[in-house]
Amino acid sequence: MKEERKLLAITAMSNILIGIIKLIGGVLFHVNALMVDSIYTFSDSVTDVIALIGSKVAQKRPNRRHPYGFGRAEYIANLFISIILFLVGGYLFLHSFAIHQSQPSMLVFLFIGIALIIKLIMIKFAEKKNKKIKSPIIEDDIEEARLDILSSIFVGVVILLLTVSDRLPVLRYADMVASIVISMLIFKTAYPILKNSLFDLIGEVEIDDELTLKIKDISQELHVPVANVELMKYGRYYGVRIEIVIDEHYTLRQAKRMQQKLILQLRKYKRGIIKDVDVDFKIQ
Repeated sequence: MKEERKLLAITAMSNILIGIIKLIGGVLFHVNALMVDSIYTFSDSVTDVIALIGSKVAQKRPNRRHPYGFGRAEYIANLFISIILFLVGGYLFLHSFAIHQSQPSMLVFLFIGIALIIKLIMIKFAEKKNKKIKSPIIEDDIEEARLDILSSIFVGVVILLLTVSDRLPVLRYADMVASIVISMLIFKTAYPILKNSLFDLIGEVEIDDELTLKIKDISQELHVPVANVELMKYGRYYGVRIEIVIDEHYTLRQAKRMQQKLILQLRKYKRGIIKDVDVDFKIQ
């Protein structure tokens, strides 16, 4: 989907810009937590690039060797993203203990404010676009962006505490604590992405009420008595397991014909979005 790749490219470039702004502010005013936050933002850019590659591969059409297409490339991309986030979080956690405390200037809030405004604009833009695209990669990207907003606000609070650290010496450790907390937030983001991508790669029953209802409607039009429908997602395609209820008066030929008609119609739906149909019969 071109819109998805275009959106990922825009968010990647915006993350690079935001990361540079944070890094300059952190270096100029000696705020380690802001430098740590900038590294986290730069990691968003890396994950966006990986997501771009995964999205492009996922768009490849099915072929004889890959009849279900390449949709699961998105899950692999998400798996790489979660691993990168874990590595970044680990590095930042260890780096937090090597911080030299200092009292920053209030001008640093200018850099934080600019970064926050750009990030908020990008989140709103991505949410609006993803209502049409409905991409899982974009959803994960938006979730990371929200966490980046929280970490930047947290850094702002830490800087306020550091400005009064001359009166309360214990606040000198606020920078170190903030860096540790940001690394923990990164771990918190990475874990569900890792878990979901692994489960998606293994395969699990998908809940899609709209598609399930459509399958039942098609079955009714063909006068096929369907009792149960289960969906299995293969990236952008689906496998379907259907249970048909018949009585003892049905002949084997009638049941087979019913099965073939249903499979043929389902595979025609939305240009072949349903790639595999497994039909079981239940005798009442």
